[in-house]
Amino acid sequence: MCFPAVPAPPSRKSYHMKNALTFLALSAALSACGGGSDGGTPEAPVTPPVVVTPVPDPVTVASQAVAAQAGLAVIAGANADETVYDVAADIGDTWRITFDSAKKTYAIRVLSTQFGLSDRSGTFSAVTVGHLTTYTATDFSVTVDARTRLLSGNIKLGNMVSTVSGTGYAVGDVARLAGSYIFLGAMRNASNGGDRFNPKGSLKVAADGSAQLCNGGVFNAQGVCSAVSPQLEAENASLTLVKDAKNGLLVARQGQQDFGIVHVHAGDRGLALFIDRYSRNQENVLRVGTIVAAKQQKIGSEIAGTYACAAPGISAKIEIAGNTATLTNNTSGKTHAETITANKLGLGAQAVDFDGIAVFKDPADVPADYSMFMPVSSSMAVEFSTDRSYMGTCLKN
Repeated sequence: MCFPAVPAPPSRKSYHMKNALTFLALSAALSACGGGSDGGTPEAPVTPPVVVTPVPDPVTVASQAVAAQAGLAVIAGANADETVYDVAADIGDTWRITFDSAKKTYAIRVLSTQFGLSDRSGTFSAVTVGHLTTYTATDFSVTVDARTRLLSGNIKLGNMVSTVSGTGYAVGDVARLAGSYIFLGAMRNASNGGDRFNPKGSLKVAADGSAQLCNGGVFNAQGVCSAVSPQLEAENASLTLVKDAKNGLLVARQGQQDFGIVHVHAGDRGLALFIDRYSRNQENVLRVGTIVAAKQQKIGSEIAGTYACAAPGISAKIEIAGNTATLTNNTSGKTHAETITANKLGLGAQAVDFDGIAVFKDPADVPADYSMFMPVSSSMAVEFSTDRSYMGTCLKN
């Protein structure tokens, strides 16, 4: 056994100093004998937790870059719980849809209507799968892509059923929308759905807000609207894009009358324009519909996948693999296959090179029946069939 030496009694003069030295000596002696600690193994160093930085979603990053470049601003809600979307309804209306995530309520505010429709509100249920959230209520089903702030679906307002598509962004500077686009559209008489018309072609927007819409053609090197095929007649419409001072909406005007209201979508493939189309023709007949324009670029294998498509009275699934599209009618359950011809406008003698549009053809149909499929972003495409008067929206699962 080991004991520390006992020091001689200190003098009063040196008491304090020696007392301090005694404590030091005592501590050293205890350490030498194994005292002053538990004699265990030294503690292992603590490894800090590994911080995993999530990989940015490429579609989100691309969409946000497009929005920033175009000077788009997120439409603000009344509080942090609200998200807001401006949509074009294919009956010629523009509505603002607001969701309150805390209260689970929605509100539809009618900003422009051709049918005297009124606002509506209610409660909703929501299901999120991946980046898509589907909001469901009575006579109401829409899906939002969180990556691009894109909304599409079907809504019944009053006695009118409509396909809607729109965006959570508002336009800041019209000049930053300048560029070249391609478009598909569908129009009809508002009263009876008759006199169907399927505009398709090129759109050019200038920095001063002027725009040229070339139906059935493209702009040549001199900037003139020219037919892409002898079988197609090119028609040019001169438009002006101006912001409405009252509600901030972007309005396209043709001469002295409205052509439609423009909603701008920041897709990861570039800007897209959803035009709520309405006007009266020379016979004073109200014509309504939708035109969707997207930045022109070639279609490749990126369109492969499964899409949920909707149009008034129609619900379908499209599966694209290679040069085949398999279509399933969700109501009847019937399925058939169609061939895909990419980057073309029309079929047969009318087929011409046209980047950005794919033609779907059922071999069992008559030659005049086919559909055109135009991607707007990685998650959305629009589709128009020549045998109906409506254009459908397709969301990629």
